[in-house]
Amino acid sequence: MRLDSEKGFSALELLVIIVIVCTLVGIGVPVLHAQTKQSVLDSNLRSLGSMVKESVAEGYSPEYLASGEGDPAAYLSLQLEHNLSAAGEAGYINPFVGSASGRVVINGRAIPSDPESAAPAVFITDAAEAQYHAVDALPETVRRLLSGTLVIAFDPSSLFIDVFYIDGEGNKSPAAVNVPIL
Repeated sequence: MRLDSEKGFSALELLVIIVIVCTLVGIGVPVLHAQTKQSVLDSNLRSLGSMVKESVAEGYSPEYLASGEGDPAAYLSLQLEHNLSAAGEAGYINPFVGSASGRVVINGRAIPSDPESAAPAVFITDAAEAQYHAVDALPETVRRLLSGTLVIAFDPSSLFIDVFYIDGEGNKSPAAVNVPIL
C-alpha cells in the first residue's frame, strides 16, 4: 500500500535528470581529457629537462649538430636524438597525435612546416625562430603544427639549452627548463 506522499519520480522527471547528468558528463569529460594532456606535457618537460641536464653533466659537447652531422658519442644533440629514438615504446609521445606518428624525434635546423612531419614527440634544433624567447613570433599555423611537441632548443648566442613544449593551442609552455652548458 502506497501513500500519496511516497510516490516516486515520473518518467518525465527521470528523463530530465538523465539529460542533466549526461550534459554534465559531456562537459566534464573533455575538460578532464585536456587537463590530462597538459599534465603529460608538464611531466614530460620535467623528465626531458632532467635528461638534458644529466647529459650535459656527462660531458657531451653542447655544440649543436643536426641529424647525421657527427658522432652521437660526442655531441649532445646527436646523443639525445639517438637515445630518444631508440627508446621506442618507452620514449616520449605527443599526447595530441598519439600512435607511432606521435613518437617521432626530429633533429634538424628547420622547423617542421608540413603536416606530414608535424607534431613530433621531440624536436631538437638550433633554429633561431624555435628558441623559447622567439616562438611567439612564429605564424600560428606553424605553432599549431607543433602542438604537443617537446622542444630542445640549442641557442648558440647564450649559454643555455632551453627545453619547453608547445601546447594544444600552439602556445609555448609557461616556463622552460634552462640548462646551462658551461
